[in-house]
Amino acid sequence: MADEKHCDWKGQRVYLAVTAAKGCLFGNSLSTNAGHEGLATAYGVFQQEVHDHAPDYAPKTVTTDGWEATRWAWEHLFPGIVWILCFLHEVIKVRDWCRSKPDLRYGLAEELWHLYHAETKRQFAQRLRRFLEWVDIRPLPGAIKQRLLRLRAKSPYFQRAYDFPDAYRTSNQVDRPMNHLDRTLFAMQGFHGNWRSAEQSVRAMALLFNFHPFCRKTRAQKNGCLCPFEQLNGFRYHDDWLRNLLIASSLNGRRPLPKPPQTN
Repeated sequence: MADEKHCDWKGQRVYLAVTAAKGCLFGNSLSTNAGHEGLATAYGVFQQEVHDHAPDYAPKTVTTDGWEATRWAWEHLFPGIVWILCFLHEVIKVRDWCRSKPDLRYGLAEELWHLYHAETKRQFAQRLRRFLEWVDIRPLPGAIKQRLLRLRAKSPYFQRAYDFPDAYRTSNQVDRPMNHLDRTLFAMQGFHGNWRSAEQSVRAMALLFNFHPFCRKTRAQKNGCLCPFEQLNGFRYHDDWLRNLLIASSLNGRRPLPKPPQTN
């Protein structure tokens, strides 16, 4: 999953390109703009680092909110990847248009989630067709009706997920860690140093998120699992969360620090 978060660097709006899956942050890098090249550079940090570790890595799908530059960046970085449109964002957009109409909001949300839970492409298409027929005859506000009718053109991008049973269909996996990042950035009041320090800050945020210890209740529910890193990989290096982080992030010398030049 991939998405961008607006943040502030020395009074300038910048964009945090986030890559996430299975409860962990895989990529966290800044871009000065949300255009094609800017996002390709930011997401390219993840692409380069994952290829350093696993040269043959090639994700099959990526789920995004539909921003065209995000899709272009991923298709440019990983040729052949299949882009899937996040269904949750469509529900959220409809919900926001109906804030002053709670009954309508709840009714439309129920219909949309019924559509989402279709088990096959054919069933999805049938439910969407019936839903849009229902929308056509309902006396809905014009803006809301137009928003719903757009689902017809977006249907193929939702249906792609049925070809990949393990693919994400909503953005929950990236939205939840981004909520954490949002609170952290708010407490920091943005970035105030140079660009390199801002990049190091967001990388540190990703590391801390991946290795932060679960609370006692969550550990009990997950059979003693200590943190997101262990949940993803199935093991931990040490029972102390900080030592676990330090051992994992050392890379075992895979990326050694540059040595100072020798003098005679």
